[in-house]
Amino acid sequence: MIRAASPQDIPEIVTVHLQGFPGFFLSFLGREFLGLLYRRLLVDPEGVVLVSEGNQQVAGFVAGVTCQAGFFRRALAGGAFRFAWAALGALFRRPTIAPRLLRALWRPAEARKDSAEASLMSIAVCPEDQGKGIGQELVRAFEERLAARGVRSYCLTTDRDNNDRTHRFYQKLGFRLVREFVRPDGRAMAEYNMTLED
Repeated sequence: MIRAASPQDIPEIVTVHLQGFPGFFLSFLGREFLGLLYRRLLVDPEGVVLVSEGNQQVAGFVAGVTCQAGFFRRALAGGAFRFAWAALGALFRRPTIAPRLLRALWRPAEARKDSAEASLMSIAVCPEDQGKGIGQELVRAFEERLAARGVRSYCLTTDRDNNDRTHRFYQKLGFRLVREFVRPDGRAMAEYNMTLED
């Protein structure tokens, strides 16, 4: 069952995120930072957070926004200190991440280069529930929510290299590769775009 996420789902969403993105930057920032990010998305007027529920547990989730710059501007205006505090442990463990953290929190400048204002920011499915079509169902439900809000296209980014399974997933769903680029930290990315039907 796909439904809108609730505040009670946040701990499970964070767990699924950590399972789906081990070793990734946001995962390194920790549970508190991720929980804050998903709570902000949940209450933001431009946020969309959906979960797939199975056996009364979150089997997967998708999260995004109808306008990237608007979301990050509001999140920072209302909680920059809380985001910084949540990342403090990660900064102590690895002080060299400071420039990358600032870039992550200052996403609006990067978002202006994207092919659409709306964005699918994160999607993950529990390892034991993968291969059941849950990811595809989450994407389609996400698109329905965006279309209901008047969104005509949205984008997402994913790692360009050593990521064939993810690329096949998005291409199978009809996403169009619109550009490849390298972030300041050297990470090679691919941006996909989806046009929604009227």
